Amino acid sequence: MNTQQTGQYKITALYARLSADDELQGDSNSIIHQKQILEEFAFNHGLGNCQFYVDDGFSGTNFERPDFQRMLTDIENEIVGTVIVKDLSRFGRNYYQVGYYTEKVFLEHDIRFISIVDNVDSINGVNEFAPFHNLINDFYAKDIAKKQKAVIESKGNAGKRLTTKAIYGYKKNDEGQWIVDEEAAAVVRKIFELCIKGKGIQMIANYLFAKQIKNPSAYTGKYRKGGVAEKNPYLWSAQTVSGILSRQEYCGDTVNFKSHRKTLCSKVVVKNDPEDYKIFPNTHEAIISREDFAKVQEIRSKRKRIKPIEEPIMFAEIYCADCGSRMHIMRSRNYKKTKPDCYICSLSRKSTAVKQSDCSSHYITESALKDHVLKSLNAVLESAKDFAKFKKQIYADYNKKNSRSLNEIKRNLTETQKRISKIDMIIKEMYEDKVNGNISLEIFQKLSSEYCLEQKELSSKVLDLKKKCAEFGQTKTALKGFFDIVQKYMEHGSVNELTPEIVSEFIDRIEIGETKKVDGKRQQHVNIYFRGIGLMDSEILR
Repeated sequence: MNTQQTGQYKITALYARLSADDELQGDSNSIIHQKQILEEFAFNHGLGNCQFYVDDGFSGTNFERPDFQRMLTDIENEIVGTVIVKDLSRFGRNYYQVGYYTEKVFLEHDIRFISIVDNVDSINGVNEFAPFHNLINDFYAKDIAKKQKAVIESKGNAGKRLTTKAIYGYKKNDEGQWIVDEEAAAVVRKIFELCIKGKGIQMIANYLFAKQIKNPSAYTGKYRKGGVAEKNPYLWSAQTVSGILSRQEYCGDTVNFKSHRKTLCSKVVVKNDPEDYKIFPNTHEAIISREDFAKVQEIRSKRKRIKPIEEPIMFAEIYCADCGSRMHIMRSRNYKKTKPDCYICSLSRKSTAVKQSDCSSHYITESALKDHVLKSLNAVLESAKDFAKFKKQIYADYNKKNSRSLNEIKRNLTETQKRISKIDMIIKEMYEDKVNGNISLEIFQKLSSEYCLEQKELSSKVLDLKKKCAEFGQTKTALKGFFDIVQKYMEHGSVNELTPEIVSEFIDRIEIGETKKVDGKRQQHVNIYFRGIGLMDSEILR
């Protein structure tokens, strides 16, 4: 059984990518084809412990691909030893980004990088032609983007609709033309009618919910799994209602060029000014008359918009201690004394007419929490006056909590690695017995298959254990960062006033318990997790 001497138990990452444009080139770039090539190459070159990372339907200019980012995380955790791609264009089509990863990140983490078709293998040193391949791939991506932009502009200026899907209220016929979907169109007409009668967008959303009318995502069946539309198909947002009321397409017009991308290869979409729209009237049947549409736009333009409260949020990472949901801040505009700013469990706010909330409010005022956190921070700074003793105590607490776990992980890791090496020896001896005729081929195949399966499971266990070891190392680094922050603020003696910046520097997260009455007095657990050291104490707010 062939194994690498260096990084024997590290992952061999087999990376495959396919974008929508690549699909036009046929089966040569298909994910299945790439995986076959990668797996065959790894097997023929004795690269074991293979794991696929696959991004299907992602552009090569986008480096925020899910599995690409997962692979980078594993590289940073030092559990990947080799990265293999079919060719450099599968890795990416941005010259600078590809160079950054292959020539900086991979080198820093001792990653062996292989591009099969381009004959690139970092173990053989620098390949002079690799940058040229990257540059060509970059030019290709930009050329495709230019051509696509030219096609879109030509199509849009000719009056052809640029949207691929029919909006709510319409559906496509066999020829791809928009025709009225009467069931949804009736809802659109009702929304415009209610607005003309003076109802606000939130009131309209509430009306639709009360009437148990499915929102557009639920109606079309095209929604994100686990999202709001799946959990509650009758819940309408104010944004959805507002979007419907602003669509001139309901008058029977095609409206093109509502937005544009910042650059050719950018994913950032910027809205255009309405005067830059290209409008082509009477291209399909209208649902709303032009008179009613104009009335709605006039009503909405005159409606006073409430200016958002610009006061910064003090605690960004605050969670419910019971359900784990984020706590949302409830701002009060004019009645700070009678209705102070407070934090509420977000899950508790999701109760509906048909379903009660799965959690309670865990209500806590911002002022009470600020006072409590400020008191805790200053208690830490007070303890740190004898800095040597403070550090010693923190390290002692850390070791007490984690040393036993870390030693157990290291012991398991050593035992697992020994067992893998032992299996290597067993398979080798069995092979020699088969060659010498001491055991039959059937017995050899059965036993070797069982041992190989066990070895595969053990290799996966090794990776999990190494990940856990890496997490302990990261925690020790974070401890040093915590001490640096404490020293920085010790120069001022204490913190007199809390700011979002101070909270962000010191605190990783805060958990709020439910309010309880003990002996007639209000009590509430507040867990403060400091950066690098975690939970120091669970304190009770009275």
